[in-house]
Amino acid sequence: MNEILGAYNSQASSQVKSNAFSLQNGRVLHISVHKLVGEGMAEVSSSGRKFIAKLDAPLEAGGHYWVRVHQNEDALSLSVIQKSSGEQNSKHVAQALIHQLHNQPADKVLINAVTQFINNKIPVTKELLHFASEHINTGNLKNRLPVLINMLKAHQPLSEKVLLSMEAGKGPETFSKLLNLLKDRLLASGSGKETLEIIKKIQDPLQSQTSKHMAVRAMENALNTSEPFSKRLGNFELLKSLGILPKGITFQGMQEGMKSSFSKGLLESGTTAKQLYTLLSTMKNITVQNDSKGHTSILEMNQIFSELAPEVSKRGPANSKSIEQVMKLIFEHSTVKGGTFLKVGGDLIDLMSSSRKQQLESSYSNLLSKWDAQLPLSNEGKIFNMLRADIDADLMTLLKGEDLGQALKTLIRRFGFNLESQLNSQPQIAAASTTLKERLTQLITHHSSTEISELAEKLVLKMNHTALVSWEQSSIMNIMHHFPLYLFGRHTDITVQWMGREKEKGKIDSDHCRILFYLQLGNLKETLVDMHVQNRIISLSIWNEHQIVNHYSQSLIPELKESLQRMNYQLSSVKIKKPENQDSISRKKMMDMQNVSYTGVDLKI
Repeated sequence: MNEILGAYNSQASSQVKSNAFSLQNGRVLHISVHKLVGEGMAEVSSSGRKFIAKLDAPLEAGGHYWVRVHQNEDALSLSVIQKSSGEQNSKHVAQALIHQLHNQPADKVLINAVTQFINNKIPVTKELLHFASEHINTGNLKNRLPVLINMLKAHQPLSEKVLLSMEAGKGPETFSKLLNLLKDRLLASGSGKETLEIIKKIQDPLQSQTSKHMAVRAMENALNTSEPFSKRLGNFELLKSLGILPKGITFQGMQEGMKSSFSKGLLESGTTAKQLYTLLSTMKNITVQNDSKGHTSILEMNQIFSELAPEVSKRGPANSKSIEQVMKLIFEHSTVKGGTFLKVGGDLIDLMSSSRKQQLESSYSNLLSKWDAQLPLSNEGKIFNMLRADIDADLMTLLKGEDLGQALKTLIRRFGFNLESQLNSQPQIAAASTTLKERLTQLITHHSSTEISELAEKLVLKMNHTALVSWEQSSIMNIMHHFPLYLFGRHTDITVQWMGREKEKGKIDSDHCRILFYLQLGNLKETLVDMHVQNRIISLSIWNEHQIVNHYSQSLIPELKESLQRMNYQLSSVKIKKPENQDSISRKKMMDMQNVSYTGVDLKI
């Protein structure tokens, strides 16, 4: 993202340098009068260049005027067209500029556009007139002209792609709607399998958490001898489909299969002796709390602790013997009782290699597609859907902030907002990861369906908007992300903006920053959360038109304060603010996200 913006800025700078300032006879300029030097002469400037010229009418020092150049052998003189204020005067200047710089006759749309450029103090060039005449017409004047003006004020390049991207970012179509439409069209056409896989992962951002919980619960149920055989068998078949157990294993060999599979997995991932020690400590603590008869297993644990201690001090990987001993304890002793396995099993999967965890997610995704569509369900399918419903319910109440944060990071990476930047700066990393943006660009150029390629292009343009409105200047960063968020059967488009000083390359200082969250919620509708962080002290302002937000938020503040304290942040205040009218939240969002200024390291509001 930063590299894209850097390229844009350097391009704009080179254009400015290559266009020499000239005072051809008849040229129209916007000048500032600095001082009068006598005999009708004045020191003026235009486009940052100062010069002395003769004036055909008395002007005021400090004033701004539109003038026409008269160049002859003896002197340079300027005749005033109009003082640069007033709608009627701006129209006269617009007509004069169009007459001078544009070869085609001026229509009402172009005059209107140039008038707005003048009123917004935007320099009018031949290139800008040509661009405006090509891309602004009666049908899009109302919506597109403000977008173009904002582009020019932000010094963005005069490009059709940039204009369309900026327009798409402000358009009424949501990411969620466009993504669902594309998915439906791809399914109907029977094409774009790779794109559909990425869309599925985006629409299930908690897939890593859900697949992990699914595997742990299936192991717990399959090992629990107090469960009916049919339920244990269904969970056993599910474990094979998830890749936890090899396909050819029998039910009788299930326990040995689990020990062997996880022993190999921990060796493969390079699990350290310290990590194994921590896993065993967790198991011992829970065993002591939940199983007063677990003396034998506790004695075995203490023996392994003593053997692991020297290895922990060396800070190296755990040896195969220690890993096998710990796996034997986990899968043979009392960890299934009292829900112990839910904790230990989750930690166990966390220690597996990235490739194994990705395989688990992929297998879960395949089962999700299979059992969502297939009727009647097999025993395995019934077990899968039953576990999935329980897991979704638990995640709604037990999901930790760091888990959700990690899911959001993964979600943003899967979109590939900064694909072009990564291709430029980290081509090997970009080549190794497949993102939605990469797949969309392939659909645009290669798919036979015009409707699918147009939907893909709309999504790419919407994704480009976030890079265009993000910027890095000096040590200050402004990073914008806009994406759909799917959680627990509901979805919404979310806009998040991070603003603050750059602590290290590409990272915002988390001690001093500002974060804006703009949400469209099902019941609460438009909601803006404005979060200020100064010296790790947080103040929150929540904008919503419903008075009930204030009532419900009070019960959540103590838990929020406690959670922030665990991360070494202090919550100073939470203010619930009701907007004056329905449009004020959207208007405040646009103002806050476009007009950003800083004084020192702090945000000036």
